[in-house]
Order: sequence, then C-alpha cells, then structure tokens
Amino acid sequence: MKTSIPAAKISAASIQWDSQGQPKSTEFDDVYFNTDSGIDESRYVYINPSRLTERWGAHSGTFTLLETGFGTGLNFVLTLLEWIKFQESKPSIKPQSSIKPQPSIKFQHSHHLHYISIEKFPLDKQQIKSALQLFPQLAELSELLTSEYPLLIKGFHTLHFKDKNVSLTLIFDDVRSALPQLNGPIDAWYLDGFAPAKNPDMWTDDLYQSMARLSRAETSLATFTSAGDVRRGLKACGFKLNKVSGFGMKREMMNGVFIQSQGPLANKFEHIKPWLSPRNIPITNIAIIGAGIAGCTTAYALARRGLRVTVYDNNGIATEASGNPQGAMYAKLAAGEATHSNIYVQGYLQSLRLLKQQLEPGDGWDNCGLIQLASSEKENTRQKKFISNTDYPKELLHSISQEEASAISGLTMHCGGLYFPHAGWVSPQRLCQKLLEHPLIEFEHQVVDKIHQEPNGWSLSTCEESDNHIGHVSHVSHVIIACANKSQHLLPDCYLPTKSIRGQLTYLETSSNEYDTNNFASQLKTVLCGKGYIAPAHKGKLCLGASYNIKDDESEMRLSDHKNNFKYLDDFGQEFKKIQTELTELDNKDYLGRTGFRCTTPDYLPMAGPVLAEKDFESSFTAIRKNAARYPRQAALFMDGLYLNIGHGSRGLTSAPLCAELIASYINNENFPISKEHAESLLPGRFFIREMVRNKR
Repeated sequence: MKTSIPAAKISAASIQWDSQGQPKSTEFDDVYFNTDSGIDESRYVYINPSRLTERWGAHSGTFTLLETGFGTGLNFVLTLLEWIKFQESKPSIKPQSSIKPQPSIKFQHSHHLHYISIEKFPLDKQQIKSALQLFPQLAELSELLTSEYPLLIKGFHTLHFKDKNVSLTLIFDDVRSALPQLNGPIDAWYLDGFAPAKNPDMWTDDLYQSMARLSRAETSLATFTSAGDVRRGLKACGFKLNKVSGFGMKREMMNGVFIQSQGPLANKFEHIKPWLSPRNIPITNIAIIGAGIAGCTTAYALARRGLRVTVYDNNGIATEASGNPQGAMYAKLAAGEATHSNIYVQGYLQSLRLLKQQLEPGDGWDNCGLIQLASSEKENTRQKKFISNTDYPKELLHSISQEEASAISGLTMHCGGLYFPHAGWVSPQRLCQKLLEHPLIEFEHQVVDKIHQEPNGWSLSTCEESDNHIGHVSHVSHVIIACANKSQHLLPDCYLPTKSIRGQLTYLETSSNEYDTNNFASQLKTVLCGKGYIAPAHKGKLCLGASYNIKDDESEMRLSDHKNNFKYLDDFGQEFKKIQTELTELDNKDYLGRTGFRCTTPDYLPMAGPVLAEKDFESSFTAIRKNAARYPRQAALFMDGLYLNIGHGSRGLTSAPLCAELIASYINNENFPISKEHAESLLPGRFFIREMVRNKR
C-alpha cells in the first residue's frame, strides 16, 4: 500500500498583463476572463445555469462544486458571494444533532459548501491579488481569498473560511492526475480552463469518464464551450446537455445534468479501493473519546460543519501527550519517502491555517520560526539530499548557513540547517481549550470504560475511575477514538500495532538566573531542533527535550533522563554548550519537567479513518493473500460509525488537524481533503491488510 506520489514540483502560471491590467496566459495564449465584463460572464456561464441558490435551499449536508481551472479565482469569489447572500437570507436552523437522546433533526438547508478547483498552472498570491483588483466591488471577498491562498506546492490545499461554512480545496496538479484522486460525490461542475483548441490535454475522454464516476443523479454541468468533441464526450458518459446562447461574442455554450441511465455505468470500485469507502449512516449524535490534540481538532472539524459533539476524557483537556507547555510545530521531512513528506507538509500548512484562525501570536503559540539543525555529518548529508530532491518554495523551508542560523536564532550556532520561517512552538493545551469553546462541543470529564456496537449505533459506558463504578450509558451514532495508547483497551479485538514511547521534558528556570549568568536564554529567538528541541523562553522557563524511551512505562520523572536532555544542549550553540557539562554533572533531583507517552505506528504515519470489521473483511477478501491487486469488487465491511484518530507520535501538532478533517469528510460523505492514495496510507486497517497480504494472519 506504499505510494509513489512525486515531490512538490509545480509549474506556476506565466502571465502577460495588458495596458488595462488584464491577465493573459502565455502558455495558452488566452485570456482568463472576458475583458469587458468578467463578472457578468461568470454569472451567465456558470452560476446562473447551475441554479445554485435554488439547489442549496433544497439540499442537506455538504454541497460540493468542482471547477476545472481556478485561474484568477473569480468564479470562486462570485460563488462565495452568492453563498453568503443565501446564508443571510435563510431562516435560522437548529443543529443537526445532539448528544442527548432525541429524535434526529435534519437540516432543511445546506450548511456547508465545499468548492474544489484543479489548476495545473496556478497563479501566485500577488498575481491573484492583481487580477482581482480589477473588480473593486469584490474587494472584501478577494482579500478573504488572498489572505488564505496557499504556497504553490503540488497537491491538495484545503482552506476553511471561518464563520462562512465554506471550504475551498485547491488542487495544484493536472486534471488527469487529480480527478482519479477524488472520492466524490460532486453536485455541480464548472468546466472552465482554456478553450479546447488551445488546451486539448484537458478536454479528453479521461476527463468525462472521471466526471461520470464522481457525479450523482442530477449533478449539474456548466461550461463556456460547445465544441463538438466535448459535447459528444460528455453525452457518451451520461450527461444530458443543452446548447444555449454564449456570452458576448461567443455564439454558443452548454449546460446540463448527469443522467446515469444515459451512459455506461462505471464500476463503483474501479477507481477507489473498497477499504476507502465505508457505509454512510445517519448522523444523530457523535462522541469523541480523548481530549488531546487529535480529539479536540476532530471535534472542531465536525462542529464547524454544524454537528454537535461530546468529548470525553477523565484526565481533563490535553493533559497527557498533548500536555507539553511548548511543542515544536514543523514538518520533519524524509529525503526518500514522498508519501510521508507530502502528508506532513500538507498537515503542517493545515495546522498553520488553523492556528492563525484560532489563536493570536503570544496566546499559546509563537510563529517565531524553527531551525532544523544539521548537527551531525549524517544529518547535514540528509538535508542536502532532501533539498536537491525537492522543489519546495523558500517560504516553506530553505537551507541556511551557520552565520544565518546565528543571526536568526540570536545565539552563536555551530552549524546551519533547514529553516522553516513560519513554524514555531505551540501550547497544545491552549489550542485544545480554544477549540472546545465552540458552542456545538460539550466536554465531559468522565472515563469511557467500554463501547459496544448496537443495531443503530454505539453504547458508551462511563464509570468513575476511583472505584470503577459504572456511571451511565450513552447511545450515539458515531464514535471517534482519539485516546492514543488507551485505544486498544476500548477495541480489544482490533489489530492496532501501536507502540508507546516515553518522553520526558526538562524545564530550565530562567527567572532564577541560576545558570544563565549572561542572560543568553532571553536572546533565543527561534525554536531549535537537533537531537532534541528547545524553544524561546516562555513564562520564565525553557522547555528542553525530549527523551525517547521504548518499552518504558515509568511515569515518574528520572534524573537520568534530565541529564540525557542536558546532552542535547551541545546542538544549540556556543552559549548552551558552556553550561552543558555543569548541568550534566549536577545531581539535582528537583528539576522540573513532565513525562508523557507518545503513541506511534510501525510506519510512523497516524491511523485516521474508519475501522474495519476485521473478521468479515478477512473472510470476504481472502483472495488478497495470493494477489494483493486482485481484491473482490465488493464493499468492504466496516464497524459502522466507528473511527480512529491515533498514532501521531511527536508530530500531532502537524498531523492531527489534517486527520481530523479527513475523518469529518468520511462521516459527512464529503470529498477527502487529501488524495485517495494518502487516505489509504492513513487508513487504520492498513496494517491488518498488509498482514493478510503477507499471509501472517
């Protein structure tokens, strides 16, 4: 199940600007929008024929619109404008679900718009801004787009516009590569992009067949072209089309709907492996077990979609592995593993967007930058190999010299490294507290001792930890287990090959000035990562760590681990080097710190997604023992309504928010925020499937 998605190479748009400031593509020798009235053209060609307001009013759940060719973003901004008008005009509605047992309340209106756009030659942020400045009446929404617009990195970028109930997934890739990585469904298509005569690589049978696979009954289609090849290709794949008068000088254009019986029905499992397609069940109430970074981001992802969630944790909010006062938030990337790097880069960017929306700098986080130090010859070689094999923009990360590292950090460094200018440190507890403030999230300070599958959902038994006294039983439609190493207790019959890794932090008090005679600690301006990590002083102390102990369940702090942490100081520059020996030789058992237990997986990727019904899967898919590619074309059986979000190790700040959005998309029957290949790499059942393929089960 290993993937081979290529690294971050993407071709940016090449644009010429005329005397009026209008953009024109040099690749395709074509304009991005009508030079007389781009707004009127977009409404006439795409928005009006799609009957969006009417359909939003009759739709429940997430309405998904896919555009081929994002261009300047004009179609998105105008669609967003229509969505905001619709939201403001509709009557207030009750939440879709409640944790308290009651009849299911269904939405009468769509509460979430998911706009997906694929662009092979994306404009950068400044080009988008310049193009949209031609429409001053759209200035506010244009600024909203450009403020969230991502770096030009190949792959998926999902942006969430706070308080707008809108997500925008930008896929920087070729349409032929991107569409097979979507899981559907799509409710409306904007077939944009440049004219078929100038962009023939896009307008192919592959495009039309992918559209048919992703569409459902009455999915709409709108496009500026009426070219014969396009019309015949769409009709052959099941679209009923109308030719109507075009906009401006264009004679004709097309719109229509998908009628499955008109075209060949695609095999449901031809493009999506069955273990990525759990059965959708009605949402009545949702429980999340675990209030760490995984549980809280999942709760927020669901609440943002209008779903009421209850989070259970008997230890409180972010008190275990997520309880560190300062966690380094960056993407440690592998030189030779594209899948890991792509997932963690996407997760890192997703986390940055979430932090900017939820916390002010200084309130639980600081985007002070981070240097991944080339502290050994081996690490220096690895970093050089990584930079030579990738093409990430400098705004994401870049190599720096020893002198540059010293200037950035404020201390005298022994080496250079990789610099992440927008990274920094985060207080996981503060972030979790902020996320749980959402009005649709309820927190219960209780332990869930058992879960039991029922015909219509799940029962949760809560108890008092002190005497193991059964408290009460709650009935829910969905359960997300996000309690790390404790997950196996709740799922004793599931194959969860996680391992617990003990980590101990050491706190160095700067306010007492007991070792920092030159006050150098206050000069540290960025997070430093070597064999361990250290962040700028916060609330009078430095956070140094962390130890890495496998098969070690000792919860009490140990002097030996404090001393081991002191050895990391050698990486952090000349000033820390001077005090390293002195601290290592001390026998002060009163050093402050904390211990926590990371939950990791054999391949060091999280387990995020639906849980397989393993016994049923094993009997139905026994053929994969002989040939992994010849699995039966039938639905895989899952434990309906049960999901996992665990195994983040020390990278939860980077990976948990992205995994939370993935789980929310499963539950809400949405397109994934990541490619199907990446979703498969995160599937909790991947280890069970691998064991079957290897005939070890």
